[in-house]
Amino acid sequence: GRRFGGGGSRASRSAATTQLATDVGSTIGAVKNPCLKSITFFDPKVYYKARKNKEGVEGEEDVEVSDDGIGGGDGNEDEEDDDVTFEINDLTHWDIKLKDPTVEDNGNRKGGLVRKLSGNLKEKMGKSKKPQLVVVDFDGLVEFSSLEPGDKLVAINKRKIEADEFTAEQAYSYMKDCLETEGVLNVTTENPSGDDIVVNVTVIKPRPDMTYEDLGLLVWNWPYLCVREVKPESIFEHTAIRETDQIAAINDIDCSKMREKAFAQCVNELPTEITITLIRRKHRYTGSFS
Repeated sequence: GRRFGGGGSRASRSAATTQLATDVGSTIGAVKNPCLKSITFFDPKVYYKARKNKEGVEGEEDVEVSDDGIGGGDGNEDEEDDDVTFEINDLTHWDIKLKDPTVEDNGNRKGGLVRKLSGNLKEKMGKSKKPQLVVVDFDGLVEFSSLEPGDKLVAINKRKIEADEFTAEQAYSYMKDCLETEGVLNVTTENPSGDDIVVNVTVIKPRPDMTYEDLGLLVWNWPYLCVREVKPESIFEHTAIRETDQIAAINDIDCSKMREKAFAQCVNELPTEITITLIRRKHRYTGSFS
């Protein structure tokens, strides 16, 4: 697989994750097959400055934000910081290649772009097979997520993306613009053949030393390890995660018997990416997730 849980080479990352699992009294669990997946990039300095400027703070051009994104910068934000994992706005560190959908991508054997199809053929495809942009490949930090070639693009920054509104090129430009101007990029995809109650959420830590408390996700045992709260304007607010989701794994480390303290240790020690596997229960009567 593409995903590993620490820093360095793939082998060292896998070994580090296995050691971390041992340290918290757990093991590496079986990899699940999620239907919904997301990855989030978050640049605190850009994000909080954009938020303050949007709210009309006096001296908009002079808003200072500290490296941890909490605010109150000390004026040294431009100095090189050896602790920074990567320059988040440098597109050489991530890439997601998309393609416009064909009828084959939407369950029909005939080819051709969906948006160019005749109305009759669109009707035959049915409402449940709306055309979606398709993930072709990815590179860089996206490799640490569970995105796969063939996944359908669902949303960018929680805005639903449909192929009759965005071409693949336009969607990519929108992703780039979100990160550079808003300071956050969340890409959500789906695998129609995946388990519809399993969700994988990946966040890229802006700084490797950011702690459980810094990242804004609170968990508790109720009785299983569950999401208790997602703090407003935190990195986890910009993911597919929901309060009350059950946490099945973190970077494939089994959480079925894990306590909050051990989960926090995992978050603290993972230096680059955090991938949380969630179980989202359906309503017992309606079958919906609401």
